Amino acid sequence: MSGNREEKLAELRKRLAALPEKHRPGKAQAPRRPPLQESAQPDMGVLPVPGELGRLLPGGGLPRGVVATVEGAGSLAVSLVASASRAGSRVALCGVSGFGMAAALEQGADPARIALIEGPLADPVSVASVLLDGADVVLCELGGIAVPPSRGRAITARTRSRGSVLLVTGGHWDGAALHLGARVRGYRGLGERPGRGRIRGVDLAFSARGRGCTDPYRGTLAVAR
Repeated sequence: MSGNREEKLAELRKRLAALPEKHRPGKAQAPRRPPLQESAQPDMGVLPVPGELGRLLPGGGLPRGVVATVEGAGSLAVSLVASASRAGSRVALCGVSGFGMAAALEQGADPARIALIEGPLADPVSVASVLLDGADVVLCELGGIAVPPSRGRAITARTRSRGSVLLVTGGHWDGAALHLGARVRGYRGLGERPGRGRIRGVDLAFSARGRGCTDPYRGTLAVAR
């Protein structure tokens, strides 16, 4: 391993160490009052998701230890990050470009529990693998690459052993346990005159497929923008 890479890995671990302690099932945590109703609690072996989204997922939330793809509207990934950090989980954003941090904060995200590793990255999968050591949720932008099945299985095993959730977007991950998708169905907050006013929220049409999911379940979700 080159000295340059060792320095980068050390910097990643330093950023993770600066975050609050990683939450694990069974650890006590002071209750927080979220602005949106959550569908699950972190101590149930799943990570919470906003609103109706829990209806489509096994156990009502994101199961720990899985790799899930996130496609379509970026507001879905923003909502997942907001819900996880708001509930006390540590989140790492790996090479994600154009992430709606302002929208996440409006949805109650805890910035003290979010580490941002700016991209683009030469090898986002390697960076995500390191981040799994200290984060409950890692959102990784693949930058258009297709992860080979052998490498995907190795990272999946690491995700499972750490009890974390790896969300991947912007590429192909063969063998992911869950596939989440979303598209913008409409906007809220616009004035009566077309094309005027301020967008205050987004209505998403979402779907999910994978083990334990209805085949497929489709629904809507309103999120802050």
